[in-house]
Amino acid sequence: MQLPTRLLALALTTLPLCAQTAPEPAPIRLEPIRVTADLWAAPLARIPASVTVYDAAALRAGAVRHFGDLVDQIPNLTWSGGTSRPRYLQIRGLGENSQFEGETPDSAVRFLIDDLDFTGLGTIGGTFDVQQVEVLRGPQAGAFGANAAGGVVRLVTNAPTPYWSGQAEATVGGDALVTGSLAVGGPLVAAQPEELMLRVAVSQGTSNGFRRNLTLNRDTNARDEFTARLRLTWNPNKLWRWEAALLAADFANGYDEFALDNNGRSTYSDQPGADTQRSLATSLRGTWRGWDGVRLTTVTSAARTRSRYAYDDDWTAASYMGFSDLHRLRWVVNEELRLDSETAAGAISRWTLGAFYSGIDESTRYTDTDPGNIRGLKTAYRSANTALFGQLGHDFSPRTRLVAGLRLERIDMTGDGTKTRYRAARGIFDPVVVIRPAFADTLVGGKLTLEHDLSDHGLAFASITRGYKAGGINIDARIDINADPLTYGTETLWNYEAGLRGHWADQRLTGEFTAFCLQRRNTQVRDSAGFGGNYRFFTDNGDGSRVYGLEAAAACSLAKDWSVRGSLAFMRSELAAFTLANGNTGGGRGLANTPRYGYTLATRYGAERGFFASAELVGRARQFDSNNQNEARRAFRVVNATLGHAGRAWTFTLWAKNLLNEAYDKRVYFFGNAAPGFIEARYEDRADPLQIGATAAYRF
Repeated sequence: MQLPTRLLALALTTLPLCAQTAPEPAPIRLEPIRVTADLWAAPLARIPASVTVYDAAALRAGAVRHFGDLVDQIPNLTWSGGTSRPRYLQIRGLGENSQFEGETPDSAVRFLIDDLDFTGLGTIGGTFDVQQVEVLRGPQAGAFGANAAGGVVRLVTNAPTPYWSGQAEATVGGDALVTGSLAVGGPLVAAQPEELMLRVAVSQGTSNGFRRNLTLNRDTNARDEFTARLRLTWNPNKLWRWEAALLAADFANGYDEFALDNNGRSTYSDQPGADTQRSLATSLRGTWRGWDGVRLTTVTSAARTRSRYAYDDDWTAASYMGFSDLHRLRWVVNEELRLDSETAAGAISRWTLGAFYSGIDESTRYTDTDPGNIRGLKTAYRSANTALFGQLGHDFSPRTRLVAGLRLERIDMTGDGTKTRYRAARGIFDPVVVIRPAFADTLVGGKLTLEHDLSDHGLAFASITRGYKAGGINIDARIDINADPLTYGTETLWNYEAGLRGHWADQRLTGEFTAFCLQRRNTQVRDSAGFGGNYRFFTDNGDGSRVYGLEAAAACSLAKDWSVRGSLAFMRSELAAFTLANGNTGGGRGLANTPRYGYTLATRYGAERGFFASAELVGRARQFDSNNQNEARRAFRVVNATLGHAGRAWTFTLWAKNLLNEAYDKRVYFFGNAAPGFIEARYEDRADPLQIGATAAYRF
C-alpha cells in the first residue's frame, strides 16, 4: 500500500501547483468530449456518474491497439485471462470471469461497439479508427437493465463526415507483431455532401502470442485478427436521419498458455487449442424530428457469432491425455424505440420514454476426448428481455437538478442440456442425460440523481440506484440434479454514489472524484466441481455482499507542451460466508475481482507537431480470481512508454509495453491437473511480457 499512498499524496500536492503556479500559456481549447453510453448523452464535464473516457488522441498517445491495452488503467475495471484477448470484464467486482461449456451467456458488464452488442465477446475490441472508449461504472439500470449491473463499456467508432478523410497505419514489433490498417470516408453525393456519407475501416494483424510450444516446436498461441467496419449516414430530408453499420470480424487465434511448471513462456501441449471468433453484425438507427419538441429514435441491431474455444486438458504430452473442444453459435437481436423531449417547460425540464427488446439464442457443442472416452455435452439457451423505461429531470433552480429514472423488465429463459458418453474401450454408450430448466422474473430498477453546479466549471452529484442481475438457468447436464440447482434467483443491488468533477485554470486542470457503496443481495456465485479435464459448472446464490471505495482521476497541463495525468482507485469488499444447496462453501472474505487499489501515473511532452514522448506507470493490488478458492493474482507495477515525431500528416511512434518486463498473472486456477494423484495446485496464466514496436500513421 505504500506506493499508491505516496501517489495520492503526490497528486494532492501537485494539483494546487497546477492550478496556482503553472506558467500562463494560451488557454487550451478543445472540442468537449461527450459521453454517449449513458441514457442521456452529455459532455464529460457535466455527466453525474463515475466514467472514464479515452479519446482518439489519448489512444494514439498510448499506442493502444486493442481495448485490452487499457483495462488495467481504468479505475476498478478488472478482467479475467484464460482467453487470447480480454473477453470477460468486471466492474467493482461485478461480472463473469468465464463461459466454459455449460455456462450460460449471462453478463453484468455490457460491451458495445457503437450500437452493436458484443457483451461477453470482447475479443474483437480493436481500437483502430475508434473515436473514443467509454467506461461507465455502477449499475446502469435505466439505459441497459439486466446486462449492465456492473456497468457499460462502449467503443465509439469514427462517423462518416461530409468531407473526405482517412488514415493508414502500419505496426511492427516484438512477438512477430505485424498489423496494417486503413480507414477512409466522405460524401457519396458531391452536390449534397451531408445527404449520404460513408466510412470504411479495415484492420489485419498477426503475432505469435508470447508462447512457444516446445513439444511441437511452433507458435501454437499465435493471433491472426481481421476486422472490417462500414458506416453509412443518410439524411434524406430535414425530418429523418438514418445511420447504418456493418461489422465483420474473423479472429483465428490459437490458445495454448498454461504449463504444469508455470514458467510463463513455454508450453508442452501435444494437442494445442484455439480461441476463434467470427462475427457478422449490423445495426440501423433512425431519428425523426417531425413532432414539435419531441424526437423519435429507433435502434435495431443483430449479431451472429461463431466461436471455438479448445485446449489440451493436461497441458502436456506425458500425462492423462484429453482434449476439450467447445463450439458455440450465438444470435443477439436488440430493438429500442424511444421518445425524447427536445424542449420542455414547467416541472419537468427533460424526459425520455422508451421500450426495449433483446433476444439471445445460443447453442453449443462440446466434446472432451481421451483414449478411452468421448464425453459430449450439447446445450441450447434462449432468453427474451422486454422492458419499458423512462427518465425525467426537474430543475429546482438554474444550478440544481433532480433526475429520476425507472425501468420495468421482464425476462424469460428456457434451455436444455444433453450429456453423452461413449466408452471406446468397450464400444458402448452410457445412458443419455437431458435437463430442461426454465426461469422467468419481472425486474424493477431505477435511479435518483441530484446534481448541483458548484460554479461554471464544477459539478457535484449524489445518486441512489437500484439495479439487478437477473436470475437464470443451469444447462450443464453433468450437474447433480439432486444437489446442484437447475435455476438460481435474481440478485438485487443498491448503489450509492457521491462525486465531484470540474476544471480550473482555463481548463489546464481537470479532475473528478467519486465515492461509492454497492450493496448486493442474493449474490450470484458461479461454481464448479471436478478435477483434471472433467468438470461441471453451475451458478447458485450465496448470501449478501458489499463493495465500497473510490475512483479519482486528474489531468494537468504544466506547460504548453507538457502534461501529467493520473487515476487512483480503492476498493474494499465483503462476501458473507455461504453454503450452497449441494454443500459447497465459500465467502467469509473479500469478493473476487476487487483489488484493494489500482493507479495510473503518466506524463507526456510534445506539441501537436514535432517530437513527443510519454511514460506511464500502471499498478494493481492482488486480487482473487474466484469466490470458491483463495489463490490470488499477484500485485504488479507496469511501465509503458512512447517516443516519436508528428508532422502535418505523418506520425512515427516507437513504443514499449511492460518496459521493465514485469512478470504478473492474468488468470490463476487452483485445482488438480497432474496425474496420477491430481493434487490441487496453483496454476498461473502470465500477462504479456516486454514488447517493443514501431507504428507509422498517415492521416489525410
